Amino acid sequence: MTPQIMGLILIGVPALLIGAAVLVRRHRAVFFFFLALLAVGLGYLANTPMPADLTQAVLGSPAWLSQAN
Repeated sequence: MTPQIMGLILIGVPALLIGAAVLVRRHRAVFFFFLALLAVGLGYLANTPMPADLTQAVLGSPAWLSQAN
């Protein structure tokens, strides 16, 4: 797993969990809009070096992260 993908997971999963906890029961249409905006935001971030920098800051530089599977 590359640092870029791990950074996107570190950003996307908490955002998805918080959005689901707040929006899924009461405001289903707003939750779907939130999912669309999250996908656009993560797509934008995938084209920047920020997710890899975030992974470096949060996890350091573990050996298993840089190995190609």
